[in-house]
Amino acid sequence: MALDLIQIRELAERKEDENSRFRQFLKTQCNVEPDEIDRRVFETTRRVWAGIDCTTCANCCREMKPTFSGEEVDRVARRLGMERQQFIETYLERSEANGENPWQTRAAPCPFLKDNLCSVYEDRPAECSGYPYLYRPDFVFRTMGMIERTFTCPIVYEVMEELKKSLGFLRTASQPPIQGGKRKSGAPSGGRAQND
Repeated sequence: MALDLIQIRELAERKEDENSRFRQFLKTQCNVEPDEIDRRVFETTRRVWAGIDCTTCANCCREMKPTFSGEEVDRVARRLGMERQQFIETYLERSEANGENPWQTRAAPCPFLKDNLCSVYEDRPAECSGYPYLYRPDFVFRTMGMIERTFTCPIVYEVMEELKKSLGFLRTASQPPIQGGKRKSGAPSGGRAQND
């Protein structure tokens, strides 16, 4: 299913409570090992990403303020032919995180976004090149960040929806339990669930 990019925030808002329950399910009820969940996330991400052109979206660049390490500041400043201090004064402010990446862009959209393309792509910060972080391990322990990303990234949104199905969450969250070979609603076991 191709996601209507204009509606991603609305779709994510509608799923916010469900996603919170899914997060709890992953941490307390899911019987699938975290390594297997990571494998499913990686596999699903590859499939979903193949069908979405990030340059037609660029929601992440429009809505987020990427952070920069000191080395990244130097690298992008050089690319733009600017002195470090001039680059900082023109584009950056101190980041609240203030750890390894003490700088962030002053505003969103990113000032380096030009016609839905990154004008410093080859030198962009690691935060941008790694986004939306679906290929990082330990998905189960990073679900809060993933839920937040469903609001801006259609890839994360679709991966979350497919993962819910793959792990049986939608069946456990929305269907009555099977008793005596039949669902409480009277549907025979083995019949397709509404959310499958």
